[in-house]
Amino acid sequence: MILSFMMLNNIGFSQVHGGVQQYYYAGNGPSSIVPKAYYQSRKKWYGEVKYNYEASQTIAMNAGKMFSKKNKISYSVTPMAGIVLGKLNGINTGVNIEMDYKKLFFSTEMEYTFSIDKNTGNQFLTWTELGYQLTRKVYSGIALQVIKNAQQKNIWEPGIMAGLVHENWTFPVYMFSPFCNNRNYVLGINWQWNYKNS
Repeated sequence: MILSFMMLNNIGFSQVHGGVQQYYYAGNGPSSIVPKAYYQSRKKWYGEVKYNYEASQTIAMNAGKMFSKKNKISYSVTPMAGIVLGKLNGINTGVNIEMDYKKLFFSTEMEYTFSIDKNTGNQFLTWTELGYQLTRKVYSGIALQVIKNAQQKNIWEPGIMAGLVHENWTFPVYMFSPFCNNRNYVLGINWQWNYKNS
């Protein structure tokens, strides 16, 4: 999942921080829980562990380094690589991109998994958000998830999102394919901590 929570809380790009995210997927298809933990050092090295994201019963461990700039339009780019183990096995490559301008924020997470299993092909995933911070504690916007692999036809799923922010907690809600009968829902509970120098 995208870390738009960082943008909403104006976190310093060189600040040590980490967090835990918990997402619940429901709707058209089997329900699943997708947990994620991440950490970023003061020198902008980044690491994350995800479960059930690339595929069910699959864990992914990625690491990389963030390049960022704070200005009128702030941005960060974090290229990563890692491994995927479980029902899908392979090598991960990807990038997280985040931008914000005043109350407007954009984020996208893209990754490509090179599968080493003969019965599963390579896979491309992307999750993109464009949102607006309505108040200090409320934001909303649009989202898009794309899945491309050998097991199913390409999936382009647009959606809408909204969320509440309370101190170090965010509670995002997504509805994908909102105008179709096969709509999907994603509910999240995210917590983040920040280490500030005295």
